[in-house]
Amino acid sequence: KIPYNPLTDFTPIINIAATPNIIAVHPSFPARNYKEFVAELKKNPGKYSFASSGSGSIAHLQMELYKNLSGTFITHIPYRGSGPALNDTVAGQVPIIFDNLPSTLPFVQQKRLIAIVVAAPQRLAVLPDVPTFKEVGLEPVNRMAYYGIVGPKGLPKEVIEKVSAGVKKSLEDPAVRKRIEDTGSLVVANTPEQFAAQIKAEYEVYKKVVTTSKLSLE
Repeated sequence: KIPYNPLTDFTPIINIAATPNIIAVHPSFPARNYKEFVAELKKNPGKYSFASSGSGSIAHLQMELYKNLSGTFITHIPYRGSGPALNDTVAGQVPIIFDNLPSTLPFVQQKRLIAIVVAAPQRLAVLPDVPTFKEVGLEPVNRMAYYGIVGPKGLPKEVIEKVSAGVKKSLEDPAVRKRIEDTGSLVVANTPEQFAAQIKAEYEVYKKVVTTSKLSLE
């Protein structure tokens, strides 16, 4: 059990960027698009496994949400980080991976992995032929990872505003925005209040996933 409450023990300041998530497969997997992918999973429940960056990670929980809504069963193989998970998927030791786009994209571009579906507001310029979860009828799975700044509980308002303003100013720099967007990520730069609401909403979604799928860290 973690020794803190993520909703009450921190002060949300700003969400910097949101990053698309992706399901990708090794080229040996018998599917080249989402329709073939889900058909193969439903034809062979329990046959396949997927790699994630670890138990309780966004990749793990989002794939569990996908499994619940799509009626498929895939065995979870947790790794200690995205790097080892990618290494084994690229090597063909695990056929499927759910991961953040920036780390997986180079392998897709090198044709060492095949992109199946992405979690993003719309199709990505870097993967124009890959549908979003919303397009395949699974909008609740169409959730991105995000990277923000939080402070300790009870942080003074003037400190919150100063940090938020400083980060927003940095994100207005075209070079900074380009660096973020080149990874496939989207600049968010929302208010502390909006970020707090977002954290609460995401918490509720994944709390339900954990309960429904009866997940534990053991």
